[in-house]
Amino acid sequence: MKEDLLHYLWQHQDFNKDQLTTLQNEAVQVLSVGSHNLNAGPDFLNARIKLDGILWSGAIEIHIRSSDWYRHGHDSDGAYNKVVLHVVWEDDQPAYRSDGTRIPTLTLKSRI
Repeated sequence: MKEDLLHYLWQHQDFNKDQLTTLQNEAVQVLSVGSHNLNAGPDFLNARIKLDGILWSGAIEIHIRSSDWYRHGHDSDGAYNKVVLHVVWEDDQPAYRSDGTRIPTLTLKSRI
Protein backbone atom coordinates (compact mmCIF):
# COMPACT_ATOMS: atom_id res chain seq x y z
CA MET A 1 0.00 0.00 0.00
CA LYS A 2 1.25 3.48 -0.87
CA GLU A 3 0.28 6.65 0.99
CA ASP A 4 -0.51 8.40 -2.31
CA LEU A 5 -3.20 5.80 -2.96
CA LEU A 6 -4.71 6.48 0.47
CA HIS A 7 -4.76 10.21 -0.40
CA TYR A 8 -6.67 9.37 -3.59
CA LEU A 9 -9.11 7.11 -1.76
CA TRP A 10 -9.79 9.79 0.85
CA GLN A 11 -10.10 12.63 -1.68
CA HIS A 12 -12.59 10.66 -3.78
CA GLN A 13 -14.21 8.83 -0.85
CA ASP A 14 -13.62 5.61 -2.75
CA PHE A 15 -14.14 3.14 0.10
CA ASN A 16 -17.05 1.49 1.91
CA LYS A 17 -18.64 4.18 4.08
CA ASP A 18 -21.37 1.98 5.61
CA GLN A 19 -21.44 2.45 9.39
CA LEU A 20 -18.19 4.38 9.33
CA THR A 21 -16.63 4.55 12.80
CA THR A 22 -13.34 5.48 14.38
CA LEU A 23 -11.33 3.00 16.42
CA GLN A 24 -12.83 4.78 19.43
CA ASN A 25 -16.33 3.76 18.17
CA GLU A 26 -17.35 7.29 17.16
CA ALA A 27 -19.71 7.46 14.18
CA VAL A 28 -18.04 9.34 11.30
CA GLN A 29 -19.81 11.41 8.68
CA VAL A 30 -17.62 13.15 6.10
CA LEU A 31 -19.12 16.48 5.02
CA SER A 32 -16.02 17.76 3.19
CA VAL A 33 -12.75 15.91 2.60
CA GLY A 34 -10.87 19.22 2.71
CA SER A 35 -8.34 20.52 0.24
CA HIS A 36 -5.33 18.38 -0.61
CA ASN A 37 -2.25 20.06 0.84
CA LEU A 38 0.84 19.59 -1.33
CA ASN A 39 3.02 21.69 1.00
CA ALA A 40 4.34 21.03 4.51
CA GLY A 41 1.75 20.20 7.15
CA PRO A 42 -1.28 17.91 7.32
CA ASP A 43 -2.40 16.14 4.15
CA PHE A 44 -5.87 17.71 3.85
CA LEU A 45 -6.84 21.13 5.21
CA ASN A 46 -10.23 22.63 6.10
CA ALA A 47 -12.04 19.31 6.22
CA ARG A 48 -15.46 19.05 7.86
CA ILE A 49 -16.58 15.88 9.59
CA LYS A 50 -19.08 14.85 12.22
CA LEU A 51 -17.96 12.56 15.03
CA ASP A 52 -20.92 11.18 16.95
CA GLY A 53 -22.98 14.05 15.53
CA ILE A 54 -20.56 16.82 16.60
CA LEU A 55 -19.19 18.98 13.79
CA TRP A 56 -15.41 19.25 13.57
CA SER A 57 -13.45 21.42 11.16
CA GLY A 58 -9.74 20.95 10.72
CA ALA A 59 -7.08 18.85 9.11
CA ILE A 60 -6.92 15.20 8.07
CA GLU A 61 -3.62 13.33 8.27
CA ILE A 62 -3.14 10.11 6.33
CA HIS A 63 -0.61 7.33 6.96
CA ILE A 64 -0.05 3.68 6.09
CA ARG A 65 0.38 2.80 9.78
CA SER A 66 -0.80 4.91 12.69
CA SER A 67 2.70 4.72 14.20
CA ASP A 68 3.89 6.82 11.24
CA TRP A 69 2.49 9.77 13.25
CA TYR A 70 5.51 9.40 15.53
CA ARG A 71 7.97 8.33 12.86
CA HIS A 72 7.23 11.62 11.03
CA GLY A 73 7.47 13.68 14.25
CA HIS A 74 3.88 14.97 14.16
CA ASP A 75 3.45 14.41 17.91
CA SER A 76 5.81 17.33 18.61
CA ASP A 77 4.86 19.57 15.66
CA GLY A 78 2.22 22.20 16.47
CA ALA A 79 1.11 22.27 12.82
CA TYR A 80 -0.61 18.94 13.49
CA ASN A 81 -2.60 20.03 16.55
CA LYS A 82 -5.58 20.85 14.31
CA VAL A 83 -5.83 17.30 12.95
CA VAL A 84 -9.41 16.14 13.59
CA LEU A 85 -9.08 12.69 12.00
CA HIS A 86 -6.16 10.33 11.41
CA VAL A 87 -6.90 8.12 8.40
CA VAL A 88 -4.70 5.03 8.24
CA TRP A 89 -4.44 1.76 6.35
CA GLU A 90 -3.83 -0.12 9.59
CA ASP A 91 -3.66 0.80 13.25
CA ASP A 92 -0.60 -0.33 15.17
CA GLN A 93 -0.32 2.42 17.81
CA PRO A 94 -2.63 5.14 19.17
CA ALA A 95 -1.70 8.65 17.98
CA TYR A 96 -1.71 11.66 20.31
CA ARG A 97 -1.38 15.37 19.63
CA SER A 98 1.39 17.35 21.35
CA ASP A 99 -1.13 18.38 24.05
CA GLY A 100 -1.73 14.70 24.92
CA THR A 101 -5.20 14.33 23.39
CA ARG A 102 -5.84 11.21 21.35
CA ILE A 103 -6.68 11.69 17.68
CA PRO A 104 -9.76 9.89 16.37
CA THR A 105 -8.52 7.25 13.95
CA LEU A 106 -10.24 5.70 10.94
CA THR A 107 -8.78 2.55 9.38
CA LEU A 108 -9.41 1.81 5.70
CA LYS A 109 -7.89 -1.68 5.31
CA SER A 110 -11.19 -3.51 5.82
CA ARG A 111 -13.13 -0.96 3.73
CA ILE A 112 -11.40 -1.39 0.36
